[in-house]
Amino acid sequence: MDGTRKTRVSGEYRYFPRFVAAAFASVSVDDNLNDEGQGSFFFCVSFMGRTFKFPLERIAEAWGLRNAGTTFRGGSVPHGTWNEFVKMDAARALRLDPAASGKYYISRMTTNHHLLLYAISYMLMPRKSNHGTATEEDLILLWAMINEKQINWPYLMAHKLVNYSPGKINSALGLPHLWSKVFPLIPLDVSQEEFVASKSDFAITSKHINQMRRDLANPDAA
Repeated sequence: MDGTRKTRVSGEYRYFPRFVAAAFASVSVDDNLNDEGQGSFFFCVSFMGRTFKFPLERIAEAWGLRNAGTTFRGGSVPHGTWNEFVKMDAARALRLDPAASGKYYISRMTTNHHLLLYAISYMLMPRKSNHGTATEEDLILLWAMINEKQINWPYLMAHKLVNYSPGKINSALGLPHLWSKVFPLIPLDVSQEEFVASKSDFAITSKHINQMRRDLANPDAA
């Protein structure tokens, strides 16, 4: 069996912990894109003394993401063609209240906006805690989604993978699954590797939606 072995087994997404750990220790990006998205971008990873570089379009194809849209590296400062984005106007439109920590309280957000934030903080840009507030990064992504502004998700996710350290593999939640789709490109023989199932369930269920409604109806109890 070669490195094309599927990464979904018995209804659960799984990944290879040994290769993921090695990849996190060696990953980098060679980003020479300008604000108009022109130039070159390579996703780089080293294994067994060799460095493999993949252009953004190949990574996008492996991940099943559209390689198009405005580039955003993550964080609190967008780059590229973001002339329309005004932080305070975006916060007011989303009913976000600034907190002393620099984040935003989300108790007054609409249910639809809560669902978008859920998708960002649990699936696209997963984190283990602080789901009761929105970061400035969340604010930018929410604003882009609501205004139907196409984000180049492969570009953003590649930069986010670089930001995770080997010691945070478990907190990366769904991101190891993206790695499992990169390994066949190298290619690596994963036939002797053991799949490990994710311990997190990211399904948006009626329980989650009902909890969001309770939080909206009684924000002081959230």
